[in-house]
Amino acid sequence: MRGKSFVVVEACHVGERVQADELLAPLRALGPVNDTIRSIVMPQLSHMHMDPEQPVAGVGDGLMLGELPIEALDALIEVAGTGARVALGNVELRHLGGELGRARSENGALASVDAQYILFAGGFAPLAELVAPELEQVEAIKQALAPWTAPHMYLNFAETRRDPTSLWTDEAYHRLRSIKAIVDPGDLFLSNQPVLPAR
Repeated sequence: MRGKSFVVVEACHVGERVQADELLAPLRALGPVNDTIRSIVMPQLSHMHMDPEQPVAGVGDGLMLGELPIEALDALIEVAGTGARVALGNVELRHLGGELGRARSENGALASVDAQYILFAGGFAPLAELVAPELEQVEAIKQALAPWTAPHMYLNFAETRRDPTSLWTDEAYHRLRSIKAIVDPGDLFLSNQPVLPAR
């Protein structure tokens, strides 16, 4: 496998093994190099993506896509495929929908995700000189997919500072600011995407 490029397909199914095997049959028919899909207990889901156990130096950013037509895939492959100016360690698309798209009153400030796909692109940057070119490549990917970008962004994939209106609806952000003003009027709790207390 050394020196080669691969597409990694991750799948998570909560249900009977027989049903999962039926759903996965078309993928398995493609003859994967390695098939590691198996039944696991819930805590093991945190290891499914093979993220490092310890913090590592890296850069990246994400966006959400309202749709993913063939033109969007072509644009992604053109900018991030084998001819990419900078090869990133990870360019990932996740299919959303299902329960993520169903708004429920108990779901919190972001009650549902109104997008069909989420993309994350990033690379390892153990040396300072790698940061700028990798960030430029991430931005090139975002620009290539701009025509299909959804209006809102999922907070966990937003690595760069965003306008709060791109993370929450106006109503949700107003509510969060009101809660912040009561619970943390001194703005002691900090985050990468801060909620400013209402004044």
